Amino acid sequence: MSAPVIRVEMLAALRVLVDGEEVDLGPPKQRAAFLALAADAGSVVPRDVLVDRVWGERVPATATGSLHTYVSGLRRALRAAGDPLSSSDTGYALVVDDDAVDLRRVQRLTEEAGAARADDHPDTAVAILDDALTSWPPGPVLPGLPGPFAEQQRGRLADLRVRLLVERAEMLLAGATAGGDAHGSPVLAAAAGELAQHVGDHPFDERMRRSLMVLLHRVGRTADALAQYQDLRDGLARELGLDPAPETRAVQAVLLRSEEDPPHLPVVETPREQSTPAPGAHEPALARQLPPPLAGFVGRADSVEEMVRAAAAAGDRPRRVVMVVGVGGIGKTALALHCVRLLHEQYPDGVLHLNMRGFDPTHPALDPAQALHRLLRSLGVTTVPDAHDDRVALWRSTMAERRMIVLLDNAKSADQVEDLLPGSPGCFVVVTSRNRLSALAVRHGARRVTLGPLSTTEAAQLLGEAVGPERVAAEPSAVGRLTTLCDGLPLALRVAAERVEADPSAPLAVLVAGLEDERHRLDTLQLEDDELCSVRAALSWSVAALDDAGVRAFRLLGVLPGTSLTSLSAGALLDLPPRRAHTVLDTLAAHHLVQRNGSRFTMHDLTRAYAGELAEQHLTEAERDAARARLSGWYVASMSTTHTLGAAPLPFEVPQPPAHEIPTLDDEGELLLWCSEEWPNLRPIIAVARRTGNHAHTWQLAYLLFHYFYTAGALGDWVDVLRSALRSATALGDRLGQAALLNHLSVASSRRGENGDAVRHLRRGLELLDAQEHRLYRVSLLGNLASTLREAKHYQAALPYAHEALELATRSGSAYYATATHDVLCELLAELGQYELALQYGQAGLLRGRDGGSVIHQANLLVTLGVAEQGLGRPARAREHFRRAEELARQVGDRYHEARALFGLARTARSQPDVAVPLAERALAHFHELASEEGDEVRAFLDGFTPSGRRARRPLEDHDRRREREVMGDVEAPGA
Repeated sequence: MSAPVIRVEMLAALRVLVDGEEVDLGPPKQRAAFLALAADAGSVVPRDVLVDRVWGERVPATATGSLHTYVSGLRRALRAAGDPLSSSDTGYALVVDDDAVDLRRVQRLTEEAGAARADDHPDTAVAILDDALTSWPPGPVLPGLPGPFAEQQRGRLADLRVRLLVERAEMLLAGATAGGDAHGSPVLAAAAGELAQHVGDHPFDERMRRSLMVLLHRVGRTADALAQYQDLRDGLARELGLDPAPETRAVQAVLLRSEEDPPHLPVVETPREQSTPAPGAHEPALARQLPPPLAGFVGRADSVEEMVRAAAAAGDRPRRVVMVVGVGGIGKTALALHCVRLLHEQYPDGVLHLNMRGFDPTHPALDPAQALHRLLRSLGVTTVPDAHDDRVALWRSTMAERRMIVLLDNAKSADQVEDLLPGSPGCFVVVTSRNRLSALAVRHGARRVTLGPLSTTEAAQLLGEAVGPERVAAEPSAVGRLTTLCDGLPLALRVAAERVEADPSAPLAVLVAGLEDERHRLDTLQLEDDELCSVRAALSWSVAALDDAGVRAFRLLGVLPGTSLTSLSAGALLDLPPRRAHTVLDTLAAHHLVQRNGSRFTMHDLTRAYAGELAEQHLTEAERDAARARLSGWYVASMSTTHTLGAAPLPFEVPQPPAHEIPTLDDEGELLLWCSEEWPNLRPIIAVARRTGNHAHTWQLAYLLFHYFYTAGALGDWVDVLRSALRSATALGDRLGQAALLNHLSVASSRRGENGDAVRHLRRGLELLDAQEHRLYRVSLLGNLASTLREAKHYQAALPYAHEALELATRSGSAYYATATHDVLCELLAELGQYELALQYGQAGLLRGRDGGSVIHQANLLVTLGVAEQGLGRPARAREHFRRAEELARQVGDRYHEARALFGLARTARSQPDVAVPLAERALAHFHELASEEGDEVRAFLDGFTPSGRRARRPLEDHDRRREREVMGDVEAPGA
């Protein structure tokens, strides 16, 4: 079957056709998302750029999720085309052939026409442009599409069509001149008629007017040609206070005195080697306002390539604008200057450089009027108008048809620089800023180059240039750590290098040791004789640009114990509704004080240290503690909603409703995935809660993490968290809390092979409980005691506890504990070889589990049922149980039971090595990751196959084996 043929139309109405049939792209915002991808078809469009293009500057808190929904909807719509949408860590791409997009085809034809014209083949060039223009679909451009990007594209495409008409007219005239009016008057008259239709929409486009004037004259309508000139001159004088350009006046002069045949009329074309000064200007020397390069520029190969590629972008863009954005000290100006030096020879009319002082603590920011005055004087304009609009008009007129680089450094906002953008497509504009400048991307198609930290290799090169490559090569580990402590920030690394250079005898490791103390790290990264040359100063200028809400949020981020935030968790920390919290975080991200990665926001360590300083200076201890308590309480409320899944009531009270909006976690699988994502935050939050005396949240969070730790296998972390939490519960005198934590600690201890400790924890927990008041908690402790004794192979001692737990669970009516206690007995009986009785308890437990039991218990029951069926010689039934267990475990991310089920399947396929070996190897990989003792049994199973029946596996090192023997793998807890 041949591949589907896809065609994307965006020159008029946005349409996608697959094998000639139009595809429904969905609602307007989803169509706008497709346009944002189609405009750069074949290239990855970063997610933040897509958000800018779809929503502009008013980005809702739900933008990231909505964008994912739109892309999913587009994938469904384009399924017939073979899913041309690809995704990566950074964004999405529409992957189609260039000629599948009508705009790309027109752009290619335009380039071919230009080449034919350059080779002096105007007839060929006209034919190519005819092909481009006649394939342009009729109708309005991109109707019904919302958003500023669609509006910007409408203007861009309309301008492109007019430019092609003008170029075609110039080529027609060139062909007619060379060939004695070979095209004839009807063709020229038709071209004149087409241009005349667009004059009203582009009244000050002098290139179009010149072509129209010449065309009219060539077909005998000189009076109409002169009328066009008069209309242009009147409009320029009335609206802009300017006269027509010298080229246009030259055409008018020829028309006024011409008695000769039209073929000899000169055609004035746009490309020129030299600029002509505008009114009020004298012919200046070439502007070369390029400061000396900053020392220590290294690396940035991808960013340099991106900027060079942008400078060479196709000429259909009205202007070429690149924004270099990033946090203070990241090297924006250094990159901009480096690239300008690489490119300046391509722009023969010179380079203009203007420091906009957007974040300068010693000078006010330049306003656009001041900036225009400086730029115009740099171009030799002797009389600068007072009115702002007149300055803008004169600037753009002066820059018309010049080929220059304009570097606007340290801009504060899009409003500060928008009026400074020349209209000439021959100019390349570079804007550097600490802000995102979304309006430039949306309204002017500017390309954003976001600078991140230097790599370790780049940092080593920078340090080597500053202190000598020998010193750097001698201490590679110190260089790596120094890069980490400096967040890869060039400014921080240069300050560090200066400190190293001040004492040539001191090793780099001494500086690294001084930076390890986070409390004094910013002091170390400051030059003693220059307070402005420091990381703290660079960050302070960015913070100073924030409004009051942004400053408050940044200070509160300084008390954040974790590593990242979402809009919901930020709402708790900042005490704001999630939408407002998202808006504030987006503002900080726009100033590069936080980084947005999908739905999460993070901070570099140096930025976090500065935020911590501000929190200590400007927030009271009570305010700091309250913020941390809001956040830890939010985590308690979030996990409490689905943790128990029908088990005993939580051993503590959760505020109902919670003070701040919490995530929707509908099932155990979502809870486990969420805990896995949040663990890097939860660990420091629990530690800080205990350190600051918030004992309640300390033990409650530890308790709620049971299912996560049980499936994740991080036993060392689990035991540490539980012991710390137990101290907090003891400090509060909370007997129920202590018993619940001892229950969990027994499971962790048993998994580590410490069955004696596990039994002691369980007996101590039973002593703390009231037999009548805490009946369900006794069920859990008794069930775990039976499981632990089974692990120690004390089967007869385990049976009474298992039956007592089942009896209490049955009387309680809890489906959760009924499932859990049936599970305990089923597994115990299977190990005793009483397979039929094990099946009876297992099937009963599975039936109860469907009414509200834990998925983890159901998975374990299915594995045990498989073991029992296999023990009875029924491999087909065993395989069915193992398959169901593997599917359930995989759905919720439970790698432990997934591995047990895979190994069960491998054992049932022992006679088929090509089936059994891959299954066992997958199980072994999971057990090895979890440091589970079952790995030894799987290895022994695999060793029973000949080498020819096995794939190569990575041999386990001795320390891996020792670690595995430290844990007990086959422990199943009846519940939390």
